[in-house]
Amino acid sequence: MIKFFRRIRQGLLAENKFSKYLLYAIGEIILVVIGILIALQINNWSEEAKVSKSIANHLLILQQNLREDQVQLRYLRQRMTENVQYADSSMLQIQTRIPVSNKIKLYLMKLILEYQFNPNTNAMETITQSNEIPFLEPELRSAILNYYALVERTKEREHISNTQIQSKYETHLNNAYAEVFQKDNEWDFIQSFYQGDPRPTTPVGKVKLLSDRRLEALLVSRYYQSTTLERLYSDLLASSGAILELLDQSAPARDTPAVSANP
Repeated sequence: MIKFFRRIRQGLLAENKFSKYLLYAIGEIILVVIGILIALQINNWSEEAKVSKSIANHLLILQQNLREDQVQLRYLRQRMTENVQYADSSMLQIQTRIPVSNKIKLYLMKLILEYQFNPNTNAMETITQSNEIPFLEPELRSAILNYYALVERTKEREHISNTQIQSKYETHLNNAYAEVFQKDNEWDFIQSFYQGDPRPTTPVGKVKLLSDRRLEALLVSRYYQSTTLERLYSDLLASSGAILELLDQSAPARDTPAVSANP
């Protein structure tokens, strides 16, 4: 092909037909430019196909991560729902709105437990490191970013709650209410730990309980932290569910996944 064009050039020059040669030269340049543009477009298509395939694989992993997250979140939300009940029931006894009962031992002990959400971020980390976030469809991109922003807010709240347990609530419970650590505590862990203990049990002192303003303040705080976390876990479940719904909608077109043409 190159020899063919060279013969044409030489022939035009030999015939001294400069104007025709000039037109030919321009045409040849145009053909070269068109060839380059076609090659670039093919290369772009190839790169877009690679990016689309990579994103499709990462979104499949993201689906798995979110479903694992949801198992955790349902468990954590249930624990917070129980904590709210424990704090509320304890406060009702302190306020003398219901009689003081031995169940106070269970309630006070359960509120000592710390909880923490550990999301699986493998897919999100890979998508971020691969700089694929800008290529996602706007709605999906926004939903994913909102979810992980909410994860960070939840972690901050968990840190506040758990720090309060460690530095204040647990210390006060150990110092002032050692009698909750007995076999008559209805928490199965405590009952199992003290199984076979022949010593008699001691109830929580009613006078002490009703006059303990520090415990009251701590219970109000435990109630607040638990209700806040319960709401955050619910919000995360809703947010992750919205992402999964968007991914399910894009599943029929998984060969050309939820990728934006204009990142």
